[in-house]
Amino acid sequence: MGFSPGKLLVFVLLFAVVWIGFRYTSRVEAIRRTLREELKRRQEAQKPQKPRGIKAEDLVKCARCDAYVSAHGATSCGRADCPWGR
Repeated sequence: MGFSPGKLLVFVLLFAVVWIGFRYTSRVEAIRRTLREELKRRQEAQKPQKPRGIKAEDLVKCARCDAYVSAHGATSCGRADCPWGR
């Protein structure tokens, strides 16, 4: 059961083939995982977005101070001639 140079060379080559195969399969799996994540991200981006909770409100320009105020429920700005404080 001696180690001849030929047997040692075969062992080293066999070890190198197994090591390279392991690295190759690990790299392929990492690429597949990255592609799956990218595909999932793109599918999420294509889904219709839910409307946000912010609602638009109509504004009306004040005839006295040229400020824009809410069309519904406007309150006085404190000026004596404010039309919204009546």
